[in-house]
Amino acid sequence: MRQGRSWVGVLGGLLVFGGSSCTVQQQQQVLGTIGAVIPGSSTSIITSSSSQAKTEQSKSEPQPDPARVDAQWVLRTMQRALVDNPPPFQECLDNPPCRLAFTAHLIRLQKQAGGTLELPPVYDRYDLKRGKE
Repeated sequence: MRQGRSWVGVLGGLLVFGGSSCTVQQQQQVLGTIGAVIPGSSTSIITSSSSQAKTEQSKSEPQPDPARVDAQWVLRTMQRALVDNPPPFQECLDNPPCRLAFTAHLIRLQKQAGGTLELPPVYDRYDLKRGKE
């Protein structure tokens, strides 16, 4: 559980940094690298026993889409961070340029992951689940 809370802190810090006068491209680059530090993602630099199991899988088994799996990991991590520590996210969402970039990123991520965010009502006014970018 302690490790899970550290991810929330890292993500929260990245988003606060990413939302402070950074360009959309810079924010996307920061958020796009999150997969590199999530154990089990296909782009992870952290090795785990599950990555060995993936290597040992039979080639006849259908392989999941790595981009979708990564997007699902990031979406779950973002959802946990949004629920556990709303103030930095709300601050970003109250700032029009940051809101536009962050909302577009979350919507794109939800489409790629094939899922939606499950957030508390405090986020309802921000329309983070809509189907358009």
